[in-house]
Amino acid sequence: MKTDDLIDRLGRDATMARPLLAPWIRTTLWTVWAVSYLVVVAMMMFAVMSSAGVTPTPLYLVQQGVALVTGIMAARAALASVIPGATNRVWAMPAIGAGVWALSLLWAGVLDLQTFGTLVMTSQSDWPCVVSMTLGGLVVGAPLIWMLRRGAPLTPSLTAFLAALAALSFTNIEACLTRPHAFALTVLLWHGGTVAAVAALCAFTGGRWLRWPTLATR
Repeated sequence: MKTDDLIDRLGRDATMARPLLAPWIRTTLWTVWAVSYLVVVAMMMFAVMSSAGVTPTPLYLVQQGVALVTGIMAARAALASVIPGATNRVWAMPAIGAGVWALSLLWAGVLDLQTFGTLVMTSQSDWPCVVSMTLGGLVVGAPLIWMLRRGAPLTPSLTAFLAALAALSFTNIEACLTRPHAFALTVLLWHGGTVAAVAALCAFTGGRWLRWPTLATR
C-alpha cells in the first residue's frame, strides 16, 4: 500500500480512542466502593455480635487511619502505573504507609509487653480474619482490576501487587473492626502475613490477568 493511500485510509477509518479518567478520579470512585463495602460488612457483623469489643484507643485509630491511607495510595499508584510515561516510583507512598502501619503495630506490641508481660505470638491464631480478608479482597479488588485492565499494564507484577495491597488494606480494617484482637502482634503476624502472601501471589501471577487491552474491551 502506498503511503498516501495509507494516510487516506487512516483518516477515513480511524476512530478516536476515549481517554481514561485521571488516576485520582478513578481512585476516588474505587475508594467510594471500598468504603461502602467496609461500612456494610461492619454493620452486618456488629448486628450479630454480642458486643462490639473494640476499644478505639488513639493508637488503634492511628493504625486504622494509616491502613486506610495506605489502601488509597496503593490504589492511586496502581492506577497511575498503567499510564505510559508515569513515574516508576509510584510504589513509594504505599511503601511508606505500609511501613508506618507495621511500626505502629510493633509499638503497640511493646506496650502490650509492658502491660501484660507477654506478646502472645504463638498461642493465638486468626484464621477467620485470614479468610475474611482474602474473600473480601476479591470483592473490593474486582472493580480495581477492571479499571487497571483498561490501561496499559507495562509493569503487571508491580501493578498487581499494588492492587492487592490496596484491597487488603481495606479488608484489614474490616477484620480489625469486626473481630477484636487482644494483642497487636497477632494483627501484625496474621493480617500482615495475609497481605504479604496474597500480594506476592498477585505479583507472581499479574502477567496472566493484566494484559494489553483490545479494541473490543474499550
